[in-house]
This record gives sequence, C-alpha cells and structure tokens, in this order.
Amino acid sequence: MDKKYFFNYIEILYCSLRPTSDSQQNWFLILLLCLCILMFMILGTTADKFFCPALEVMSKMLGLSEHLAGVTLLAFGNGSPDLFTNLAGAKESAATLYTNMLGSSIYVTAFIGGVICVIRSFRVDGSNILRDTSFFLFGVLFIDYAMKDGKITTWESIYLIMIYIVYLATILLDQYLLKRHVHSLEAMALNGNLSADSYKQLTMFRQEANIDIIHRSSRTSVDIESTRRSVYGNQTNANENLFQQFLDSLKPFELVDWHQASCIQKSLMCLKAPMTCMLVLFLPIVNYEEERHGWSKLLNCLQVIMTPQVMVLLLCEKSSWYLGLYSLVVTIPLSILCFMYTRTDEPPKIHAVFALISALGSMCAIYSCASETVEILYVLGIILNCSNAFLGCTLLAWGNGVGDLISDATLALHGYPKMAFAACVGGPFFNTLLGIGCVMLLKNLNSETGSATLPSGPLGENCFVFILLILFGTLMWSVTTNFHIRRCIGVFNILLYGLFFLYTVLGECEVIQTYAEISQYGAE
Repeated sequence: MDKKYFFNYIEILYCSLRPTSDSQQNWFLILLLCLCILMFMILGTTADKFFCPALEVMSKMLGLSEHLAGVTLLAFGNGSPDLFTNLAGAKESAATLYTNMLGSSIYVTAFIGGVICVIRSFRVDGSNILRDTSFFLFGVLFIDYAMKDGKITTWESIYLIMIYIVYLATILLDQYLLKRHVHSLEAMALNGNLSADSYKQLTMFRQEANIDIIHRSSRTSVDIESTRRSVYGNQTNANENLFQQFLDSLKPFELVDWHQASCIQKSLMCLKAPMTCMLVLFLPIVNYEEERHGWSKLLNCLQVIMTPQVMVLLLCEKSSWYLGLYSLVVTIPLSILCFMYTRTDEPPKIHAVFALISALGSMCAIYSCASETVEILYVLGIILNCSNAFLGCTLLAWGNGVGDLISDATLALHGYPKMAFAACVGGPFFNTLLGIGCVMLLKNLNSETGSATLPSGPLGENCFVFILLILFGTLMWSVTTNFHIRRCIGVFNILLYGLFFLYTVLGECEVIQTYAEISQYGAE
C-alpha cells in the first residue's frame, strides 16, 4: 500500500500560502505542530478505547502468553503497515532504507522501551529477553556482513527472511512446551503428587503461559462471565432497548466522569469528544471490563458494513473510493444475519470476530494518523533544510514510531508492561529483518545481476553502532538486575537514545565526523 495523506502540505505552503517572510512561515509551522497534537490525540483515543482492549481479547481467545502476544500480535500490528509501505516502494531507490530501518529500531527499542520501563516496574522471563535480544543482534550483524560489498544478493535476502521465520518458530515452540509442562504439573496436582516447591512453579508457569484480563483501576483479574450480560437482567424481547442502547454507545464520556473531572480534564474531554464519536461509529468496542463486553447490537451490525468502507477510504487513493462498495455484497447480508440472530442484552458467541474487526480498523486509523504525522515532520525537515539521512533516522523515525509509542504505553498503563516491552524488541526485529529482506528480495528478482545495492548512507554506520550498544546494553542490565525491569533502566535507555540523537545532530551540523566519514577518511 502507498502512504496516502489528507493534505499536500508542500503545495499548500509554497503554492497556496507563498510565505514572504520568516514570521509567516513560522505561523505555518505552528499550525503543523497543532495538527501533530491533534493526530496524537486521535492515536491515544484509538489505542486506549479500541486497539488495546481488542488485542487483550484476541490474546485471551488464542491462548497466548503476554510475551508471545507482544512479539506477534502487537509487533505485527505496529510493524505490518510500514512493511507493506516499503514493499510497495521496492522498485524505487533504497538509498535511505538501511538508515530508516535502523533509526526506527533505535527509537522503538531504546526510547519507547525506556518509556515502558519508566511507566511500570516488572519482571520478565530471562529466557524470553535473552532469546529475543540475541536473535535481534544476530540479524543486525548478518545485515552488516551482507552489506560489506555494498550489495545484498538474492540468497542473502532469503537468509534474512529465514532468520525471522526461525525466530518465530522458536517462540511458538517455546510456548507449546511451556503449556505442555503446565498441563503435566496440573495432572500431578490432581493426583496429589505435587510438592510445595512444584506447586509454586505451577503458579508461576501458569501466569507465564497465559494472559489475564486486568481491570484498569483495581489491577485485579476481571470475571469475564460477570460482565457478559446486561444489568437489566433477562429479556424476552431480543431487541429491547435497541435504540437507547445505540444512543448510549455513542456517548463520548460518562456523566459521572464529567462531574469528577477538573477544568483541564473537562477541556480535554470536550476536545476529544468529536474524535471519540467519529471513531465509535466505525470501530467496534470489545472490552471484557465493560458491561456486555462493549456489545451494542444496532451499532455493531452497522459497523459490519461501515468498517470496511472506512478502511478503504483510509488506505486507498481518493479516486479509488468506490472499491469499498464491492464489500457491500458480503457485508450487508452478514449485517442482516447478525441483527436477526443476536440480542441486545448479551454479546453473541462470535463477538471475538468483532475484536478482530476492531483491531484491523484501529490499525488502519493508527497507520493513517502516523503517516500524516510522518508527512508533517518531513515537511518540517524540508523547511529546516535537513538531509534525507538525518530525517530518516530522527524525524521520520519518530513519526513512524508514534503508533508504537501510543499503543505500547497504553498497554503498559493498562497493566500489560511485559507485552509492551516485548513488542519494543519484537516489532523492530520484525520490521528490520523482513523490511530489508523482502524489499531487497523483490529488487533482486527484478535485477539481471541477482544483487541490489543497499547503501548505508552517511549515518548508517552510526545507527549500526548504536543499535549494537542498545542491544548489548539490554543483555547486560537484564542479567545484572536478575531480569527485574526497573525505572532506572528506562531512564538509562532514554538517555542512551538522547546520546544517539545528539551525535546525529552534531554529525548533521558537521560539528563532528560520523563513523562513515571517519572510515571513508581512513580508507583514503
């Protein structure tokens, strides 16, 4: 898919507005920054109300552990839009691909990972973090090895893809063996053959092998069955309170929250209200914490029709809006069947399907807002006369990672820091290995020589050195702290990213030499 933007900011600035002074251009910059803040608010609402609850439900339904959900569902959700974008532009120049991939990986692994650690202290399984970090290190080192001659061959591209496939098979096998061990311990417990120490291990392994739905405020496990039915009790009519339920579902906030909020909070609630109502119209809410798990019969039946339409509008060109009409052949009959065989007082058995719809729709909304943020930051970089290499590993990395930042931080605040932190390693690993591997494979298949150039650029060596420092640092502090993730580690990671940014800025301003320039100078 190609990235589609709501506005052509370059055309607006230089063709429509045509600023004649720096003050006029500065007003346009302020307007762009305000638009960025608006995008952040939409991202935050989407992640908090729709994406994260749907991800929790899908993880629970699939029987995934918190770590496995982070390195698979969350990593794929955060990284797949960027992967598809890179694949769509595979035939174009890959001059900044290496720098962009490593720059984004540094931002997500160091900065966002640091933010997760600052939000909440927690303990991770040692084998998980050692395995993930080691695979990531091996993948980055293999990319550097393959680029020694400045080119990536077809087989080297395949090897990059195979490294990720082996990693995915390893974590799935590890999950299978863990659950098998839990079942064997449970069988021993039923027979009364389990010692006290083994029972403690069983409790720990159960927590590691599964995911619990945690209440946001009380931090206790949610009783899924107790929140499934409506408080109105048994209903004889399947459509009782249909329209009242529909109107209640469109409320952007509860009156109780409004009365308890401060003046600043009320102002933010008013700002977010239009965006929340707009998102609720096409994104289903599937949340085990809410009454009826968020089920609203009339609204959900309408969303079966609307969500594919909105997804097409967000992802495709304006001239291709009619493509979504083809889905009506399937969605209208499904919506009618859903209305006929469901009730208003409890969700249907297929309610988990709406979690998938919500997750996909949320990904499209997050991708669109993040893409818009990337374009805004790109325009800011052009106005500030920054190089493409600098933009790729700083401003554009921030824009591409804003979706990861919002969704990961929201999950950590909801009580799932392990999932969020796992995605901070699994997501960049997914993007880097498959991003470079698949793009270069497509370029090689279209090349007569069987190899394609992948330049590192003036800042590529910087990114390579810093990603190694970050990954080796992760290995060292995780072992040193006995795999207890502390807030001081988060501060350390954020400061390490600040050092990378400072070094990149100084290299861009030619105050210091980059690693590429030093190596090139030494060769001369």
